[in-house]
Formats: sequence, structure tokens, C-alpha cells
Amino acid sequence: MRSRSYSLSLSRSLSSAAAMLALLAAGASACSSATASSAASCDSPGVTSSEVRLGLLYPDSGPTAASLAATRAGVDARIGLANAAGGIHGRKIVYDWRDDQGDPAANGVAARDLVEQRGVFGVLEYSLAADGSAQYLADRGVPVGGLATGEVWTKHRSMFSFSSTTGAAADTYGTFLRSQGATKAVLLRTALSAGVGNTSAKMTQSARAAGIPVVDEIPYTANADSPATVARRIVDSGADTLLTVINAPDLPTVLTAVRAAGVNLRAVLSVSGYDTQLLHDSGGALAGVTVPVFYRPFEAGGPAIEQYRTAMARYAPQVPNPQQELAMIAYIDTDLFLRGLTEAGTCPTREGFVTALNAVHNYNAGGLIQPMDLARDRGQQTTCWSFVQANRAGDAFTVVRENLCGHELPAATGS
Repeated sequence: MRSRSYSLSLSRSLSSAAAMLALLAAGASACSSATASSAASCDSPGVTSSEVRLGLLYPDSGPTAASLAATRAGVDARIGLANAAGGIHGRKIVYDWRDDQGDPAANGVAARDLVEQRGVFGVLEYSLAADGSAQYLADRGVPVGGLATGEVWTKHRSMFSFSSTTGAAADTYGTFLRSQGATKAVLLRTALSAGVGNTSAKMTQSARAAGIPVVDEIPYTANADSPATVARRIVDSGADTLLTVINAPDLPTVLTAVRAAGVNLRAVLSVSGYDTQLLHDSGGALAGVTVPVFYRPFEAGGPAIEQYRTAMARYAPQVPNPQQELAMIAYIDTDLFLRGLTEAGTCPTREGFVTALNAVHNYNAGGLIQPMDLARDRGQQTTCWSFVQANRAGDAFTVVRENLCGHELPAATGS
């Protein structure tokens, strides 16, 4: 199995060279030798001579809205960058958006509206509720890109993401925690989706593989559960390590209560919270929190990071600080979708898009992730991560471990 840094395992299927030639031949037939100048002859949903219309699904309201708010900014930044460069094959990229409230039923209704009423070519999804529309979109061959948070993203060849929560666990988390002196851990989790449960199980398995027992698992919902109660349970457990799978904006309140209870934690590993704006808003409460990342950390710099920052400042000015993990994830996943449009040719069809993107062997988001093969990486968990940590003042991140690689773990058979 191949290890990759900065990227989660991706779900993809690979077409052969013969399939690609067949696609090109089919595209030429369908489009009657379409070129940029004859693009109007394309008969494809959402495609005109001047634009490609997409749909965007994300929770603008509901319990996950705050944690996923930055995703739309990442979409705007990447699409703005593409349009400033002339669009894709001369067509401007535009989108209609719908609020799915983080609810599968609402997600399904919104997807139908985008496809049947707005006639979109494809859909970008940055929601934990994609299960609500996945089968409907797959049945109609609608390409989907976005935040892969469950196994549904591995089931349909028309769903694309550079990241995924599926696949086997790796011992990398545990190896890092052991290097921080961790000996006993508690897991704090929310219970909003199957994807959250999957991530929680992998963190637990990784810690245990490194000889760090997870002695308690605490469900937590902001404004419903008491941070003080969480702190007391951590005290009673004797744990020196906290693993968190909760909404990042909820973490400062919990950590404040934990410190007030006198708990001296050697490590706090959170799957989310790589957001400098959140650091500033938290007034130092996130000091010492470590977040694993699967793309080039902002602090590592370089041309790709600078281009991202410029695009965010120019096309998503509503976000005052662009160094937010979910904005970056959305930026990369949108870039991946635009790569599909590029590969689909001057007269894109939905099936042509799906086949062409599944045939990409060396995708790296312009240097933001390590090169990946969209077929080989489908369903595999990454074993390489970088770890960024909030400094002692809690006002900036530093890269404490770059490109730490481990090994895939066998499937868990029980607690």
C-alpha cells in the first residue's frame, strides 16, 4: 500500500487508455467536432456556449452550519480564480446554492431542485448529509464533488473528493500521541453522523495500537451537555490525553472547563480546528491543541499557499482570515471538480466528466497535496499526516511534525 502526505485516502476508479480514447471519440460524435467556437452545439445539462452551471449544497442553517460555514468561501475562491483565467474551455463557472440544513431529507429535496429546476451540470456538496441525495444523483449520472464524510462516497463512481473518512485506520495518530508522552486517553465526540462515528473509531484504534488505552468515550452536544461535566469525567478517568471529534467552535468552552478543573493534559488531538480566526476568537483557550492535516500546512508557505491566500482575499473577502481548514478543503475539492471539467473537453457531458476524471493518474491540486492516483487511492486510508499545534499563547499555529507516516491497521474486531 502506498503512503501519501497531506491527503486523506481518496475514492476513485481508473479507466484504461482504451476507455479514454472511446470517451474522446464519443465526445467528438456528440458534439459534432465541438471546439471553443462551436460550444453552443453541446447538448448537456447546465452547459451553454458561455457558462457551466453547478449546484452547491451546504448547511447555511442547522447544527453543523457554524463549523462548515467557511466551505462556501473556498468554493468562491477557486471558482473566482478559474473565471479570472478565462473559465474552463472558455466557459464561465457559475452556481446556484441551496441550504440542506445538515439534514438528509432536506439534502435530498435541495438536490432534486438543483437538478430538475435549475438544470445544473453537477453538484458540489459540503455537508454531513450527502446520504440524502447520493443515490438520486448517482442514478442520474450527475457528477458530485465535495467533502467526503461517509462510505456513500466510495459507492458511486460519480462522487469525487480528495479526502475521505472511509478505509482502514492507521497507527499514525497513536505514534504522534506517544511522542507527546500520552499514556491514557479520553474521546470526546459528537453524535451527528455516521462519518463522525467512523472517525472516532479510527482515532481510538490508532491510540490503542500505540499502547494508549481510551478509557472513556464522552458524547457532547453544545448547549445541551455541560462542559463542567465533561471535565469531571476526564478527572475521574485519570486520562492525560484528550481526543476530540466535535465541532471546532465548541472546543474552547470545553477546554476552559477542563483547565478550570485542574486537568493537566499532555496532548489534545482534535480532528478539526485548524483555523487562526478561531484561535483569535478563543482568547488563548486552544493553546496546545494539535490538529492533523492532509494537505500542505499554511505555515509551510510556498507558491500554492500564496495563490490560495490571494484567491481567498480577492474572491471570498467575507472571510477575514483565509487560514481555515474547511475553506482549504473546499478549495481543493472544487479544484478537483474543475479538473474534471477540463478533462471532459470542450463539449462536456456528465458521463464524459466522470470517465475522464476517473482516469486522472497524477492530481496534486497545484502543489497543495501530494500526487494521487484517482483510481488507486479509492477506499484507502492515508498513513501520512502533518501535525500543526496552537502555540503556548494560543494565537498562532506551528508545524510540530511534518509528513509523519505510519502503517495501516487491520480491521478492528471489537473494543
